[in-house]
Formats: sequence, structure tokens, C-alpha cells
Amino acid sequence: MRVIEQASDDNTNGFGVLIPFAKYLGLHVSEQNAQHALLRVDRKPELLNSWGVMTGGVIMTMLDLAMGAAVRGQVGHTVSVATLDISMAFMNPARGDFVVEGRVLKAGKTATSAFFGEAEARGSDGTLIAKGIGTLKPVPEKK
Repeated sequence: MRVIEQASDDNTNGFGVLIPFAKYLGLHVSEQNAQHALLRVDRKPELLNSWGVMTGGVIMTMLDLAMGAAVRGQVGHTVSVATLDISMAFMNPARGDFVVEGRVLKAGKTATSAFFGEAEARGSDGTLIAKGIGTLKPVPEKK
């Protein structure tokens, strides 16, 4: 298992590539390997909705980025990944701390073909908050 350790000068929050929106929200990869990726967010008032729970937009972003991080766990930590299709459902509010886990369900035949992934957001007690499924594609670096 490869665990990401943040260096103080790491500008990517563990993603391997700079994702300005993820950095702005305070999202970070806490673990990444060929099986999965775990994302966390620092809970702060500006990310909550009027009910005091994490806004759905942050959770949706995390589900998407967790799947991308899982793909990078297989094809390379610094590879960009584009989301081609995504579907998400919410089951419970995110009232407290939670983690999002992304997994690759089916890898592409090559490092640049489509990957199928899933992600789940779960509360610290294991409650399923939201689930996403998507199709993602690694994007080769421009030369």
C-alpha cells in the first residue's frame, strides 16, 4: 500500500497534479494505491449549507476526484484524468467528519483508454452519505 505523505511544499495536496479547485476547497488525498484512493476535507463553515451539513457540491466534487485519484493510482500519480460521465446519489447528510473512497471497477486496456470507477462518501460511523459511479479517461501529457 502506498500512503501519500504531504510535504510542506507540495502544491498538489496529494493529487499529484495541481487541481486549483480542490486546493481552494481544502481537499487532500490521504491514501492512494492501485486498489483505491481516500480523500478528506477540512471541515470549515464556508463549506456547509444552511442546515449546517457539508454542501452537496463539495461531496460531489470529492466523489469525482476520488475516482480520478484511484485511476492515477493505477496509471501514474502525475497523470491528468478527465471525467467522461458521472452519476451520483445522496443517501444521508454529512453531519460530521467523513471520508471519500474511490475505486477502479474496470481498468482500461491501455493507459489512455476509459476506466470505470466508483466512489463512496462515508461518515466516521460508517454511514453511507453518497455514492458515485463514473467513466474516466487518463489524459496524456502534452509535449
